[in-house]
Amino acid sequence: MAVLHKLLSPADFEAMIERGELGEDKWYELVGGEVICLPPPAVIHGWVTALIMKALFPFADIIGAVLLSESTGFITGGQHQQVRQPDVSLLAKERLRLLEGSPRLVAEAPDLAVEVLSPEQHGDAYAIPKVAEYLAAGSKVVWLADPETRTVKAYEAGKPEYTVYSGEDVITLDAIAPGFAARVSSFFPA
Repeated sequence: MAVLHKLLSPADFEAMIERGELGEDKWYELVGGEVICLPPPAVIHGWVTALIMKALFPFADIIGAVLLSESTGFITGGQHQQVRQPDVSLLAKERLRLLEGSPRLVAEAPDLAVEVLSPEQHGDAYAIPKVAEYLAAGSKVVWLADPETRTVKAYEAGKPEYTVYSGEDVITLDAIAPGFAARVSSFFPA
């Protein structure tokens, strides 16, 4: 006998969080109408995330943007049916209105979404589909930072190809606002 299961919407997902149905010690995303539980990543993941945030903080202050950690959920995808939690998010001053309203989920993707790849969280295979979802929901730039290869793949809205940065390559955020430049090596522990 077949058992039917209702596909969840972002509103259903948010209600589950409000009711305490999802444990607070794990990461959850809504993908294809189903709740996905992600295991905690390795320590290097947090370290790389912190280094990227450290590099972005001065830029965010200068342009009046808000920098957010992985605890923030964004509604993504072309149909706005997914909920993703980028490791680092930047919302430009012009889009800060998105932080109003829902106490748990932001209605669109951030201007910059950064995913730090982690084998514990299925690595590239899990992160690649997120790129299109972020871009479809309003991101201007998506970075996939890989601690293993010490590279960053940078995707920009409207561009059919991505750029891979490594070592002393300088990465910018000119698609969001001028003024940010950092060596990719600064995103990874020495």
